[in-house]
Amino acid sequence: MDGRRQLPLGPNGQVKIELMPRVRETLAPMADNLIFVVTNQADIKRGRLTMAQVECALRELNSTLGGILRDHRICPHEEKDACPCRKPRAAMITELAAIYQIDLKASTMVGDQATDAEAARNAGVGRFIYAHEFFGWNHLSSTR
Repeated sequence: MDGRRQLPLGPNGQVKIELMPRVRETLAPMADNLIFVVTNQADIKRGRLTMAQVECALRELNSTLGGILRDHRICPHEEKDACPCRKPRAAMITELAAIYQIDLKASTMVGDQATDAEAARNAGVGRFIYAHEFFGWNHLSSTR
C-alpha cells in the first residue's frame, strides 16, 4: 500500500505488492495452518483497479510466500455502499470460516487497521493482533 492506502501500480499497469520485512519468515512456519487474505479494495468500484488485477496480485503474493495462502476474499465496494462484505463488517471472514469449517473463536486475525480489529470482533474471531506486533515491525526502523 502507498501513503494513500492504495495498491501501487507498476509501469505495466499491474498491481505491485512488496512484502514488508519479516512477513515471509514469520508466515513460513505456519504453512500447515489455514491462512487467508480479506481485503477492502474500493478502487475496483472507482475504476482505478480491476478485480482481475487484484486477483493477479494476490496470486503473485501467494507465490512469493510459497503457496501458503489458502484462499482470499476481496470487497470492491465503498463504505457508503454498506455491503456486508466490507470490513469492518464480517461477511468475508464468516464466508471463509463456513467454507473451511473454521472455529473462529479459536482463530487469530492479523491486520493493520482498527477496521480489521473491528471486523475480527464482528466475526467472532478469538484473537486479533496488529500486524506491526505480529511481524515485529515495532522493532524495525521506519525504512524497509
